Amino acid sequence: DLGLTRPQHSTSGLIQGGANRYRRYMDRGALPGGKLFNNAIAKALAVSEVNACMGRIVAAPTAGACGVIPAVLFSLVEEHDFSEDDLVKALFTCSGVGMIIANRATLSGAQGGCQAECGSASAMAAAAGVELFGGTPEMSANACAMALQNTLGLVCDPIAGLVEIPCIKRNVLGATNALSAMNMALAGIKSPIPADEVIDAMGEVGQQMHSSLRETAEGGLAATPTGQEIAERIMRMDE
Repeated sequence: DLGLTRPQHSTSGLIQGGANRYRRYMDRGALPGGKLFNNAIAKALAVSEVNACMGRIVAAPTAGACGVIPAVLFSLVEEHDFSEDDLVKALFTCSGVGMIIANRATLSGAQGGCQAECGSASAMAAAAGVELFGGTPEMSANACAMALQNTLGLVCDPIAGLVEIPCIKRNVLGATNALSAMNMALAGIKSPIPADEVIDAMGEVGQQMHSSLRETAEGGLAATPTGQEIAERIMRMDE
C-alpha cells in the first residue's frame, strides 16, 4: 500500500505519485466505475510504481507485470471477504496457469513482448479470480484464454528501457482485463479457442515479433519523438 498512502517518485522523474493521486480521487467519489474496479486500478498502479521506485515487490510472473495479480486478488478479497485459505487456493490456480504458459510459450517480454508479461499476468489473475468464486477448472481455463487473447500481439516498448512508461498503465489494463474475463467465464461464456491453443498462439506471435518490439526500447512508443526526448533527458541525468 506504500504507493497508495504516500506518493512514489522514481529516480527518472517519470513516476510522480499517480497511484496516490488516483486513490485520493477515488476516496472522494470523483471517479465512475465502482469500488472494485477503481480499487483494482489503484492497486495495479501502486504496486507497479513501488517496483519502478526500487521498492520490494513479488515478480509474479515478472517485475514488469507485478501489479496485475495483487491488484485483482487483493481487491476481490477486500470486496468479498474471502478467507486466507480461499486466497491460497486461488494462488495455486494462478501459479499453475503461469507454469503452463512458461512451458508452452514464454513469460519474458524480451522473448514475447508485453503480451507475455502483462498478458500472462492477466490470464493468471483471471483464472485465479474464477477459483475464488468457486468456478470450475473449465471456467478458469476459459478466463485464462479470454484474458490472454485480449492482449495478443501487445508489444514491449519501454521508454528509455525503464519499466515505467508504458508498463505501469499496462498493469492497469491487465488487471481490468482479468476482471472482465473472470466475469465472462463465471457467467458461462466460453472461449472458442481452448486455452492451450491461445497460449501456443501467443508464443508464436512473440517469435514473429520484430526485436525492436521486444523490450529493446527501439520501437513502438520508445521510438516516438517524445519517447526519444524523454530517453535523452534521462541519459543526461546519468552523466
